[in-house]
Amino acid sequence: MSKSDDTKAQIMRAAVQQFTRLGYEGAAVRDIANAAGVNIGLIRYHFGHKADLYRDTLAYVSTQYNEVCLAALEEARESGSPEEIIGSWLLAPIVAWQDAAVASGEEVLCFLNKMGYEDPALTRDVYESHYSYALQEWQDAIRAHFPSMQRGDWLWFLTSLRGMYFNIVAHNDFTLWGLPSISNREAAIRRLAADAVALLRTYSR
Repeated sequence: MSKSDDTKAQIMRAAVQQFTRLGYEGAAVRDIANAAGVNIGLIRYHFGHKADLYRDTLAYVSTQYNEVCLAALEEARESGSPEEIIGSWLLAPIVAWQDAAVASGEEVLCFLNKMGYEDPALTRDVYESHYSYALQEWQDAIRAHFPSMQRGDWLWFLTSLRGMYFNIVAHNDFTLWGLPSISNREAAIRRLAADAVALLRTYSR
C-alpha cells in the first residue's frame, strides 16, 4: 500500500468510527481529521467535501461487504438449505472479513446499519450502485425457498430479522433489553437463522 493509500485508509477508518457514532450530521470533518491524525487539507485533497468522504467510504466498505457475503452465498446455495443461505450471509462479515485496514467486518455492519437512518439523498446513489444488488441477490435466494410468501409478510420478516441481527452484532456491552452481551455471536446468529426459517415456513403455508 502506498503512502497515499495508507493516508486514505487512515481517514476512512476515522470516518467509519465518527459517522457510526455520531451520524452524518453529527460528525464534523475536523473531528474526523483529529481522529485520523491528519489535517483537514488532506481530507479535502483526497475526498473533497464531507458528503464525498461519506459516500466514498460507504462505497469502499460496501464493496468489501459484497465480496465476502456473495462468496458465502454461493457456497450456501450449494447446500440447498435456507438456514445456510440466511446464516452464512449474516455471518460472513464476522467470520470471513479479509481486509481490516479501514474497518473490521463488525464495524462495517454497524456503519451500514447507521446508513439506514441517514437522509436517502445522501446514501441513495451509493446504496444502489454498491450495496443493494448483492442484498437483493441474497433475498432472492431465500425467497426461492418460500415462493408463496406474501410481500407484506416478507417485508415484516426482513425488518424483524435485521433488528434481531443488529442486536446481536452491534451491542458490545449490553443488548437491547439490558441483558449481558452475547459471548458466542456465531452460535447466536446460527440460532437466529434457524428460528427465521421456522418463522418463514409458518408464514408461507
